Amino acid sequence: MSGPQASCWAQGTSVCTQVACPAVDKEDKIGGVNAECQVSHGPCTSFILINDQSHLCMNEFSWKDVTNALSLANMILGLFSIFCSFCKKCYCASWMLLISFLLDTAVGTISKPLGLCSKSGVELNDFAVFTTFGLASALLLGVEGPLNGFLAVIYVLAATFRLCFYSTGAPFTYKGLPCRYASCVLASTCLLTKGNTFILSCMASLMILFMMDQSYYPHDEILGSENWKKLIYLGGVIMLLLSPFSLTAFYCLMWSLSYIFFPDALWGKAAGFRRH
Repeated sequence: MSGPQASCWAQGTSVCTQVACPAVDKEDKIGGVNAECQVSHGPCTSFILINDQSHLCMNEFSWKDVTNALSLANMILGLFSIFCSFCKKCYCASWMLLISFLLDTAVGTISKPLGLCSKSGVELNDFAVFTTFGLASALLLGVEGPLNGFLAVIYVLAATFRLCFYSTGAPFTYKGLPCRYASCVLASTCLLTKGNTFILSCMASLMILFMMDQSYYPHDEILGSENWKKLIYLGGVIMLLLSPFSLTAFYCLMWSLSYIFFPDALWGKAAGFRRH
């Protein structure tokens, strides 16, 4: 065996065995061999591209699993908080809400920049937000008297109203105060005042106004933003694990109030998107 056919068999691949090697003139020998080499490299290149695409899909799938797991953990903490509220353990209920506040912040930071907002993931996160920052937060007010029960119902309706009008049409903004910040304010106030019903009712009324006001608030992608915002989040996690309860509650309260009263000055990326 000689000529172009020998060069074809010398490639050592199954691809070349499937390609017919016609007789080629001597002057076209070099060009024919080059063409055959290009054909033999085609499947290898496509295999690398397919492998890269599958690797990216696996990474995206794993990040979706992480965000869904965080949303599920958020919802479970909300259910335990509801149970603690019915058992008159407002301290435990408040701490679970503060943990959920940090989890929900992480979910928003991971899902939005990576574009992982699948339909099922969004529905799971919305249900977790309603359960934890709507129902569980409202039960901190108590349902013993008619006034507290009525205020708790209004709080749940305000959280629902806030979730229904989540979309703004303008990028980088929320419409209405995000429910997790209102919940963080109530949980921190409950811990600092030892469950004072009057102060909690006043703070809940204020949070209801902020959620229903439909003002514009910036996206708080803390973990994907400036370093000082990451430090604030990390400080909240460390204080929740190591510091005294009252100091952690005060830290989270100041964090939430700074976002409520100074949204663009401290937490916004672009103030030009307000009131579009």
